[in-house]
Amino acid sequence: MDKRRWRLHRQVAGFAALIAMCCIFIYSHGFDKAVNWLAMWQLETTGVNVDTEQGSGEDFNQDNFEEEVNLPNPSATFLAVGDVMMHDGQIWAGYDNTTDTFDYSEFFHIVKDEITAADIAMANLETTLAGKEQKYTGYPMFNSPDELADALKDAGFDIIVTSNNHSLDRGAKGALRTIQVLKERGLVPLGTYESEEERETILIKEANGITFAFLSYTYGTNGIPIPKDKPYLVNLMDEEVILEDLKKAKSLADVVVVYLHFGEEYQRTPSKAQRKLAHLLLKEGAHFIVASHPHVIQPGEWMEVEEADGEIVKKYVAYSMGNFISAQRFPYTEEGLMVKFTLEKDLKKNKVYLKDVEEIDTWVDKFVRDGKMRYVVRYGKKP
Repeated sequence: MDKRRWRLHRQVAGFAALIAMCCIFIYSHGFDKAVNWLAMWQLETTGVNVDTEQGSGEDFNQDNFEEEVNLPNPSATFLAVGDVMMHDGQIWAGYDNTTDTFDYSEFFHIVKDEITAADIAMANLETTLAGKEQKYTGYPMFNSPDELADALKDAGFDIIVTSNNHSLDRGAKGALRTIQVLKERGLVPLGTYESEEERETILIKEANGITFAFLSYTYGTNGIPIPKDKPYLVNLMDEEVILEDLKKAKSLADVVVVYLHFGEEYQRTPSKAQRKLAHLLLKEGAHFIVASHPHVIQPGEWMEVEEADGEIVKKYVAYSMGNFISAQRFPYTEEGLMVKFTLEKDLKKNKVYLKDVEEIDTWVDKFVRDGKMRYVVRYGKKP
C-alpha cells in the first residue's frame, strides 16, 4: 500500500473514531459540552481553532430531544387510616410513673414500616391536645398528652386531620393548641385553622413530581358552636363551600384528596346521604375520598366519572376506615383499614390516574403487661 492510500485509510479511521467519541460524549454530557470539547480537541491536535459561537447547538431543541426519549411515568403512593382515639385506658397505658412521662410509640410500632413507606400518610386525630392543665380525659370529651403527636410523627404520618366532632372538646383554646402542637412536631394539621388566611390556603404536597391538594370537613362538633369571631376554626360540611374549595384545589394540583368525617356511628354500610355527597365530589373533581366517624369499616366503592375532556376515569371512595386505634369494645370497633392509593402521572397527557387501591386490614390488640392495659395495632382481622 503506497503512502497516500495509507494516509487516507488513517484519516478515515481517525474520523470514524472522532464521530464515535462525539456520540458518546453527547449522550453522557449534552450537545453544548460536546461542541466545546470538540473545539478543544481540534485546537490541541491541529492547532486550528473552531468557532464554537456559531452552530454551537442553537439549532438543537432540548425540549424536542427530551420528548423523544421515553421517560417513565412517575408514580406516588398515599396512605390513609381512620380514627386515632384516646380513651382513658390508652392515656395511662403510655404513662411511666418513674419519670412522669408518656410514650405511645408502642401503639404503631408493628405497622410503622407500611406507613413510612408511603410517600404521603394521613390519620384522623379524634382527640384534642389541649395541655395537661386542661386535664387528660377520654370519652366523651377527649384531651390527650402531647406525646401522642410524637408517636404519630414517629410512625410516619405527615398530615393529621383535625376536623371532626371532637375538634372543640376543649373549646377554641384547645383546638388552637392542638394545631400548634402538631406543627411543632412537623405534622400538618388539616381541617382546623388559626386564621382566615390559613383556612383559605389549600394544603399542597408534592411526591415524585405529582402534586396533591387536601381538603377536610366534618358533619359537626357535637353541638359545640364554633366561636363567632373564629368562623374559620373548624371546616364544617357545607356543599357550596366544599365545591368552591374543590374548584380552587383542582387548579393548583394534579390530585385532589377529600377527607370527610360523616356517616352514622356503628353502621356497617354507607347511608344514602354519604353516597350522594361522595358521588357529587368525585364528579366535581375529587380523585378519591377517604372518610371516618362510624368507628366500624364500611365497604369502599369504585366509580366511573366522565371528565370535562370526555375521558372516563375510575375514582374511589372509602366510606369509613373504622378505628385505627381505640379502646372501644363494641362489635367491629376493634378493626380498621389502612387504605393505600397508587397514582401514576401520564407525562404525555399531563394527567394523573388512580391505578390501584389496597385495603390493608388492621385490628387493635388489647392485653395486660406490668399491671396495665396495652394497645397495639396489628395486621389482619381480629382473631
